[in-house]
Amino acid sequence: MSFYNVIQVLNHAKLDGIFRDYAVMGGYAVNNYIEPTFTSDIDTLVLVASDADYTKIFAYFTQRGHKMVNLYVIIDDTQVQFFPSTISPLYESAVINAKTVEFKDTTTRIVTAEYLVALLLISYRPKDKIRIMELLKVVNEDSLWGVVRRYDSEQNPIFQRLKEILGR
Repeated sequence: MSFYNVIQVLNHAKLDGIFRDYAVMGGYAVNNYIEPTFTSDIDTLVLVASDADYTKIFAYFTQRGHKMVNLYVIIDDTQVQFFPSTISPLYESAVINAKTVEFKDTTTRIVTAEYLVALLLISYRPKDKIRIMELLKVVNEDSLWGVVRRYDSEQNPIFQRLKEILGR
């Protein structure tokens, strides 16, 4: 698996206008902030204007010889899953506020630790709770609470979940 090759392909797709921007989230992004753990795929948020623009992503990659397996595009033998910014304002904001990082001789965008915590509070699986606890050591607490308050909802009670994790 080559993270470098995947981000090269993602950067080309961005230059080709397939999406306005992207940011790596999930395990690869978490590994940017805390002790690395195994992850088998690259979860990527993509900034798109509509669901129709999102579906164009898959045509773009398959036309370039990349295979589709379930919800993944296979790039350099790596499963890449795309999450559109149209899912929620949190997803869109996570891409817009992602940080640019250097990787070898190129750049990529990584979701900030504060947004990663908010996203993990939505999925809220046992492994997400562990990652949240570790990420809490590196977040800006004021920024985190701002993101959590802004995107808390009845459907995604991330404020309450964060309080629960913190024992408050």
